[in-house]
Amino acid sequence: MKNKKITTAAILATSFFLTACGGSGSGGDDSEGGTPPPAGSALNAGAGSPTGAEGSCGATTTGVNWDALMTEICPKLSDYNLFADATDPTTAPARGGVPYDLSTALFSDYTSKYRFIFVPEGKTISYNASEVLEFPVGTVITKTFALPENTAVRDGEELVIETRLLIHRSDGWFALPYYWSSDSDAVLAIAGKRLTDLTTINNQGQQITFDYSVPKAGDCSSCHSIVPNLSGSGDDREQIFLPIGPKARYLNKDYAYADGTVYNQLQFMAEGELLTGLPFDLQTVEKAPVFNDQVPVASLAPSQLDDAARAYLDINCAHCHRADLTLPTDYAGPAGSSGVQLEYNRDYADSPGKFGVCKTPVAGGKDGYPFDVIPGNAAESYLLFRMTTDDNRHKMPELARNTAHLEGTALIRSWIDQLPVASCSPVP
Repeated sequence: MKNKKITTAAILATSFFLTACGGSGSGGDDSEGGTPPPAGSALNAGAGSPTGAEGSCGATTTGVNWDALMTEICPKLSDYNLFADATDPTTAPARGGVPYDLSTALFSDYTSKYRFIFVPEGKTISYNASEVLEFPVGTVITKTFALPENTAVRDGEELVIETRLLIHRSDGWFALPYYWSSDSDAVLAIAGKRLTDLTTINNQGQQITFDYSVPKAGDCSSCHSIVPNLSGSGDDREQIFLPIGPKARYLNKDYAYADGTVYNQLQFMAEGELLTGLPFDLQTVEKAPVFNDQVPVASLAPSQLDDAARAYLDINCAHCHRADLTLPTDYAGPAGSSGVQLEYNRDYADSPGKFGVCKTPVAGGKDGYPFDVIPGNAAESYLLFRMTTDDNRHKMPELARNTAHLEGTALIRSWIDQLPVASCSPVP
């Protein structure tokens, strides 16, 4: 693992500069640092692209090692040449790498996340109104996890732990986890990695100590896949592996870019010829609220609280707890058949039972928690218990967290307590 300190301004400045001007990939400009593309050029101009040939982890490239990404499982993160500085995956992507952020993010043990999208030169992302954006074959999404010393000071000292790759190969998405075992490089962690007694200070000034799990490569499909509702022995459809976070509703927010401008991320990618199909009127694009550890839950108006809670449940739970709506026909999340379906684009008023209201748990439950959600009684709601416990039999999500998210659970507690009275609610 590596300790580092880097300011947010430096991250944005360097990543944006290299996005526009940085070293090229195979087939790109070989000059040192590259040349800024002319106005109107795509953000991935000069990024290079896969050639279709068998890749080599040891290949020398001036930019992204696309062929290795498409065909190889390399032992070191640096083999793919995704970052100008192989020791730093938080900034300075190779040419074509575009930083992005989410308005409400999946909680992962208080880590900060540094995200980049790499799309081969000449290819574009297609807009999707409700599901994840449609990324072309060749796309690579990187996400680096770093634990800050203090969650209230995200640009201070931090421990860089892992970098995960989602690679869109010709036969579908492929996930690889890399663990930062030293300051110099991250190594492949096919079998995962368990780190013990990591410590941070949360926004309330409390010290938290917990274990941290780098996932096994095979674990990724348990969250990232939608599964077919099989109709019989002759139904041989397979699960579909998909990214989780980069949906329009979470990208539909402003981002501070290196030249000092604050720009909507979707609009930035569309005007940079990287995203196609974005509606001209951004007001028509679904927009999830911004929720993070700094948002004071107690000050949210009822409508804001409802919006924030549904976004939080969507990004943290609905990759598994989902069914129907905008999914492909007869597909659902791995827990879609549980009856709890927590999509942001699901109307609560139409089907409160889908959100667990007065619904008996199907996973065995626990004494003292008779229903998944009891409006007006968060303390006895099984959903909230599952979000706060560290007991592996009950905790949710099953992966990705080893400590409770105090700020997130405070949000869901407040949301449950203010829900409209239902048949299982406490008698006044």
